[in-house]
Amino acid sequence: MSREEYLMKKNKVTIRNVAEEAGVSVTLVSFVMNAKQRPDGSLDCPVNPKTAARVKEVAARLGYRKNVAAASLRSGRSNTIAVIPTDISNKFFAGISRCIEDKAQKDYNYTTLFASSDEDAKKLGDILDTVNAHNIDGVIVAPCEGSKEAIQKLIDYRIPTVLIDRNIEGIEGVGKVLLDDFQAGYDAAQLLISKGLKKIEMISYSLGISSFTERETGYSKAMEEAGLTGLAKIHNTTYATAATDIPQIITDAVKRGVEAFFLPTYSLSAQVMKTMKDNGYKTPDDLALVCFDVSDIYELYETSVTHLIQPLKELGEKAVEVLGKMIEKNEPGETVILKPEMILGGSTENIKKK
Repeated sequence: MSREEYLMKKNKVTIRNVAEEAGVSVTLVSFVMNAKQRPDGSLDCPVNPKTAARVKEVAARLGYRKNVAAASLRSGRSNTIAVIPTDISNKFFAGISRCIEDKAQKDYNYTTLFASSDEDAKKLGDILDTVNAHNIDGVIVAPCEGSKEAIQKLIDYRIPTVLIDRNIEGIEGVGKVLLDDFQAGYDAAQLLISKGLKKIEMISYSLGISSFTERETGYSKAMEEAGLTGLAKIHNTTYATAATDIPQIITDAVKRGVEAFFLPTYSLSAQVMKTMKDNGYKTPDDLALVCFDVSDIYELYETSVTHLIQPLKELGEKAVEVLGKMIEKNEPGETVILKPEMILGGSTENIKKK
């Protein structure tokens, strides 16, 4: 049995074994194994490239693996961040998470770990306790209702934290990267009002989170300014009951002569569009629609759908930039507010007044 095979079998390959085999110092091996890789593939360390390549070859041949936990304890850093959306399978959060991971690895050499809170404050608290116990350098989190206390613990432990998509009023010491949700709700209602419509209603989730409450407030403000407060109506549903609530809401609305709906998230938009198709309702003839988020279905639907989009790439990348400054430069968290964009479609054009 060769020396390499013996060491690998016993799983006792150390940084000293690599140094001896390569004929260099332990310090030099440490420089090479901990160096960041530049875009061109070279290592960012003060070691001759040929020597660094020899060290890497020896380490690979011996089966040496860097003890990340030990290195983290020595340096106080793990080069790892946690990203905690409410549901990583959700199209919106999946898109943001992909952008965060790419930006974190490319610009900061961070490894990104993911978990979902499922809109459950206790589960989020348990996840954050685990994060705190594993020396994670920073956290990007979409807070859920009732999660202020859990997130405050991160702040108290001085773990850099950035809130994304959703705000928590009154919390300090965090970064924030948010959409101007008030403006999104206001713009949606204002567009429909500009088309001469008055009976404009909204369906929203009763989650108690800032993104929805701000969109509701923006909608209500636009209706108030137009003198339509008496016609404004917000229907609340939940993730669990939306499939049964929405068909009833839409059927009743058509009977009452409602002219349009603002739908502040993709899942509500999709459910309403399905209900309309199942019942033979047309847009904008029966109901004009302003929907939310990015989806191919808005272009493939029988009539293209007007919708507001959130800049996913910018949201994700800004969150990493804010967190990076907090981790690398010990800067206080900053607040970044991004604007929604309106994409016009047939669901708000050539409207026939009822």
